[in-house]
Order: sequence, then C-alpha cells, then structure tokens
Amino acid sequence: MISASEYHFLQIAMTNPHLPLEILDDIIDLLYNKPDALKRCCLVSKSWVPRTRKHLFAHIKLRSSSNLESWKKTFPDVANSPGYHARSLFVACIRLVAASDGEEGGWIRAFSGIKSLRIDDNILNRGLRASEGSLTPFHGISPTLKSLHVGSIPVPYPGLFDFILSFPLLEHLGLTGLDGSQFNGNGPHEPRTVIPSTSPPLIGSLTFDIRTGGAEDVARQLLDLPNGLHFHRLVLSGVCDMDLWWITELVTRCSHTLEFLDIRYTLRCTFSYIRVCTGGLLLFPVWSEPGSFDLSKATKLRDLIFRPGSERVGWITLALQTITPEHRDLQIAVRVPQFLTDFDAYIEDYIGEATRREWLELDRLLVQFWELYSIRPVVGYENMGLVDESTEYCVGGLLPEVTKRRIIYPGVWPYGS
Repeated sequence: MISASEYHFLQIAMTNPHLPLEILDDIIDLLYNKPDALKRCCLVSKSWVPRTRKHLFAHIKLRSSSNLESWKKTFPDVANSPGYHARSLFVACIRLVAASDGEEGGWIRAFSGIKSLRIDDNILNRGLRASEGSLTPFHGISPTLKSLHVGSIPVPYPGLFDFILSFPLLEHLGLTGLDGSQFNGNGPHEPRTVIPSTSPPLIGSLTFDIRTGGAEDVARQLLDLPNGLHFHRLVLSGVCDMDLWWITELVTRCSHTLEFLDIRYTLRCTFSYIRVCTGGLLLFPVWSEPGSFDLSKATKLRDLIFRPGSERVGWITLALQTITPEHRDLQIAVRVPQFLTDFDAYIEDYIGEATRREWLELDRLLVQFWELYSIRPVVGYENMGLVDESTEYCVGGLLPEVTKRRIIYPGVWPYGS
C-alpha cells in the first residue's frame, strides 16, 4: 500500500514528467520499498526507468528453477541485465545456477555490484552429490561484497575457504548447516588453502555452525589469517567436545573487538531417547571440562548469550567467572533447553548431583552479577519467550536464587529464537 504522502509525490511526478532530474530522483527514492508504485513509474517516461530499476532490482531472490528460468527469459542479454543494480542476492538453487551459468557463458556475473550474497540449498535438491565447481560461478563475483552467508550445502574443503578469500572487503561471514563430511573430499591429508599475504578485514559478524565434522579445519584457516580476526559479533554453535576448542579460540582472538557473543551447545539427543536408554536417571552426565575462554579483555562486550544445552554448564560458569567490573552495561542471557519443561519441579531428580552443583554455581554467579554490577540476567527457553508462571517451576529447580529474588529480566526475550 502507498501512503497518502507517497501517493501525493507520485501524482506530482506523473503529471510533471519533465521536472528536473534530481527532483524526480528524490521522488522515486521515496518509493524505494513500494514495488507496485515503482513499476508504474517505469511506464511514465523512459528517463524514469534507470532510477526505478535501481530500487526494483536492489534485492534479487532466486529460490527455485522457475525463478531462475523466469530471470533468464526476461533478461536474455547479459550485457543489459538489470543485475548490476542488485545490492543483495539470495540463491537457493545453487546447483541449477552453476549448471546454467556454465552453459550460457557466465550470466551470473551481471550481479557484480552486490554487497550481500546468501547461498543456500533448496530442500528439493538436498541429498544430491556436490561438485567441486558448485561455487565457481560466484567466486569473486563482486569486489565490493561485504556480507557472505553459505548455508545448508555440501561444499568440498578447501574450496569453501578459497571462495571466502575471493572477496577482499568481506566483513560479515555466515557458515551454517554445512555438511562438514564433504570438506575432506580427497582424503584427510588434502592440503589447505594457501593463505594470501592479505585477507578480508572480517570486522563485522561471524555465524558459525558446521554440524558434522570439518568445523575445526575451517576454524583453523580463519585463525591463520594474517590480518587476524576483528569480529564485533559472534554466534557460534557446537555439538561435540572438539567444537569447544575452536569456540574458545575464536572468542579469544576477537576479545578486543567483541560486542555480542552467542554460544550455542546443541543437545545430541532428545529427552525421549535419554529416558528410554537410562530409565529417566541422570539426564545430564558431567564430563571433564576443557579450559574455558577468558572474557576479562572483552571489555566492549554488551550482550552475552549462553544456550548450554546439557552437559556444558560448568564450561559456561568458568567463562562467567572472568567477568569484571569493567564490563559496563553488559546483558547476560541464559536459555534453558526446551524439553526441561517436562520435568516441572522435579528437575533435580533427573540431572544428577554433580550437574546440579554446576547449575547452582551458575545461579550464584548470576545473583552476584546483579548485586555487584547491576547485571540483570535474562532466562528463557529455547524457541520460546520468557519464563511465565506455568514454567517457572523448572527454572526454579535449576536457578533457585535467580527465581526467588525475581531478578529475571522483565518483558520480551530480546534476542529472537
């Protein structure tokens, strides 16, 4: 829908097609997020088309084969493609794009001005074998690219890292849902990517979630970059003990610039599976804890989120013990695994005494932060909002003092799901 003011400006422009170009540009810019109005502007005058295309084709999404065929049929001439107007490109059918680009002479290169690129894998294509050239058409596609996200696609290693290094101005990097089993496609001794003397600045955000092995190899390559890591925002997901090593290293390397940290340690099995195998005993076994990371130098940190999953509560507590009074305006959030609501007030009977002590130590620290530093904790469940009256019993079993003192942050969970 067009607002009254936007409609008024559009009427002025359409009844005065020969207004000075800078005024027309300003009017069209006001409609940047109104595709229907922009399409009507294209019909007014040929001179209006370039400016409207700048907004109409700013964000391109190729989600399926039909989207892909429609684009190529509408814009068969690569030289005159409006792809150069695009500032963000999302591709969810990467195998189809890679195949058609090779057959038709590099049509994807029309998107040479994008600032953001997201590559995903359409769910209908999953299970197909990945080829080494899957990312080839996108290699260095835009010299000004600042944001790159690769998700849910098996990419052979080290082809992934070659791809990342092809963008000299890259600041934001996302690697999620990747099949790490593909990373060592030619065997465990495959040579690493040769690191150039210069590397992308990487000063924005890193989202890192590689589910099935290979995460350590990619993490080591990141840590070996000659310019170092300067991320302001880290969202890191682990599923095994080895993951805790690279999580610790990434946090340590970014400690001087870090402002937002979200650590997710994913449960390996469901409550139902554990109950069948153990008869409901000792839901959370305690493992030997590796050394945790030191946050004492991360004095710029403002948001700290922990999703402990199950057995790594002690690892989190070790990290929290390094918080100092210099961490002004810090917000600490803890998300409890969702299925714990099944236990209600009887959570103590399932977690075992050792794990129970770890949760009590976390509880003590959160209260201490509130009393000494006025850091008020946020406590919630995975994929849900804050604790309400019906679920407070469970949190009371894990974090009794936080619950009793009513210092849980009021309002809406501020970090999404």
